Amino acid sequence: MEENKKSKIGIYLCRENGEISDRIDLEEVAAFLRRFEDVIDVDIFDELSSKEGIDFLINKYLSKKFDRILIGGAIPNIQGETIRNALASAGMNKYLFEMINLREQCAWVHPDKGEATKKAKSLMLGGLERVRRLKPLEDITIPIKDSVLVIGGGVAGMAAALEIAKAGHKVYLVEREKELGGRAYKLATTFPTHNCGICCMQYCKECIFTPKIEDIERNPFIEVMLNTEVKEITGGFGNRHVKVVQNGNEKEFDVGAIVVATGSKTFDPYRIPSYSYGMSKDIMTSMEFIDIMRHADITGVRRPSDGKIPKVINFVLCVGSRDKSKGNLHCSLVCCTYTIGIAKEVKKLHPETEVYIHYIDLRGPYRGFEEFYMDAREIGVRFIRGKVAEIIPENGKLIIRAEDTDAGIILNIESDLVVLAVGQEPSEGADRIAKMLHIQTDIDNFMKDVNPMLPAHIRRGVYIAGCAQGPKGIRYSIDDAKSVAQEIIALLDAGKINIERITAKVNEDRCRGCGRCAEACVFKAISLVPKDGRRVAVVDEYLCEGCGACAAACCNKAMTISHYEREQIESIISSLVQEVEE
Repeated sequence: MEENKKSKIGIYLCRENGEISDRIDLEEVAAFLRRFEDVIDVDIFDELSSKEGIDFLINKYLSKKFDRILIGGAIPNIQGETIRNALASAGMNKYLFEMINLREQCAWVHPDKGEATKKAKSLMLGGLERVRRLKPLEDITIPIKDSVLVIGGGVAGMAAALEIAKAGHKVYLVEREKELGGRAYKLATTFPTHNCGICCMQYCKECIFTPKIEDIERNPFIEVMLNTEVKEITGGFGNRHVKVVQNGNEKEFDVGAIVVATGSKTFDPYRIPSYSYGMSKDIMTSMEFIDIMRHADITGVRRPSDGKIPKVINFVLCVGSRDKSKGNLHCSLVCCTYTIGIAKEVKKLHPETEVYIHYIDLRGPYRGFEEFYMDAREIGVRFIRGKVAEIIPENGKLIIRAEDTDAGIILNIESDLVVLAVGQEPSEGADRIAKMLHIQTDIDNFMKDVNPMLPAHIRRGVYIAGCAQGPKGIRYSIDDAKSVAQEIIALLDAGKINIERITAKVNEDRCRGCGRCAEACVFKAISLVPKDGRRVAVVDEYLCEGCGACAAACCNKAMTISHYEREQIESIISSLVQEVEE
C-alpha cells in the first residue's frame, strides 16, 4: 500500500437518467467520498457511458491528472468496458479502473432511499479500497496460428469452412459421418421463407446460398476428414493441438481457432410409448415421411404397410418439444413450418386425402409464415388445437385420441398414416466436445455462445455456429456460420491478439510444490518444476483462463490471480461489513 498512498483517485457517479439518482442520494454519497485525502475529484453526471459522459471523463482525466478512477454506475461488464476502453485510449492504465454497480445491486433492490444511500456508501467505499490496491499491468499478446478446425460438416460447418478458406486460411473440416451435408442434404424438399424470394425452388440443397460439397472438395485450403472423430484438444488460445481419429488412424495438427458446428439430432419418438412408434410401419417421423415424398411426384404418397395412397393422414406437432415430462422444454422452431409445407404438398398431390395437423399453438419465426399457414387452410389442411394423448394401431387402422381445445371435445380419428413432427436436440457427442473446449451448456444442453458484441478475446478462439447453439433453420444456420467466419478471418489476419493479464501467479517463497493447484486447473496451465532442490508451480499465461480454481485450492496462499489478488478482494469485504460513517 505504501507505493499507492501517493495515488490520485478520481470518483464519478452516474445518475443513469434518474434510475440511480431517484433512489439514491448521490450528493450525499459524493460528500462522503470527498473526505478521503487521496481522492482528488468527485463529480456526478447524467449518463457516463454516453458519448457526452465519456468526453466528460476524458476531460476530467486530462485536467485533474488522476491515475486511478472509480465509477459508480450500472453494469460494469458492459458500460464499464466502454468507459474503461475510452480512458485507456486517452492514456490511462486500464487496470487502475474500478466500477461499482449502484443500479442493479443497490438502487433497484432497495425501496427506502435512506437505506439505499447508506448501502451505496459502503459499496463505493469497498470500491475505493480496491482501487487503491490495484496495480498497473500490461496486456498479454498472444500469437494466433493461421489455421482453423471446423467440427461438423453440415451446412453450418461447410459455410464457415468455405468463407475462411476463401480468405486464404487453412481449414481442417472434420465430419464423423461418411459424407458432408448433414441433415439438410438429406431433405427431399424444404419450404421457403419470405426472404428466400419467389425464385425459391423449395430445395435448399440446390439453393445458391447453400454451401456446395463440390466447392468444399475443390478448395485447396480445405482438408476434409470424413469418418473422423475429434479425440483430444489441448493447448490454449491461438495455439491448440488437435488429435483426430480417422478410420482407426490418428492424425495431429495445430490450429489458431475452432468452429464448433456439431448441429443437432432429431428426437427419438420411442421415448413416448403412447405414440406407438415402431409398432406400425404407418407411424413414422417427419424425416421418414420426407423420404417417401422423394418419389411422390411419380408414384404418389404411398403408405409403407400396403403401398396404398392414404385417405387420412394426421401430423402431430411438438413431438419431443415443449414437454419436459416426455421430451424437451424448448421449441424446435422449424417443425411448424416444415409440417405445414409437407401437408400442403400432400394436398396438392391428393386433394381427396384428409390431412389433419394437431398442434399446441403454431409458431412461425419467419416472415411470410402467416400467409403460408392461411394458404394451407384454404387448400383443405385441417388444424386441430390440442395435444394428442395416444396413437393406437387397431385392425389395420391407427386411432388418434386427441383433444380439440377450441371445440372442448375429445376426438377419436381413424387414420391411415401418422407423421410425428420430431423436434431437435443436441447431437450425439456434443457434450464431449463442449467439455473438451470448456464450453458452457444451457438448460436444454445446447452450447452457450458468448455474446458477439463482447471483445474477441472473450471467446478465446472458440466459436459456435448453427444448431450447436440451438434449433435453427437452414438459412439462419448458414448466416450464423458466415458471421462467425468473418470474426475468425479478422483474428487470423491480425495474427495476434491482446488479452487481459488476469491470470494466475505464484509466490515461489510460499509454494511448497504440493501440486493441488495443478490438479484443480482444468486448462492444464500449471506445471511443477524443480527449483533450488524443491518443486514449485509455474503458470503458462497463454493457457491460463484466470478462473481462480488454483487460488482456492492452494492451502499455503501461494497462488493468486493478477488484478484479483487476495488483499484487493479482502479490502472490499472489510469495507462492506464495517459501519459507514454518516
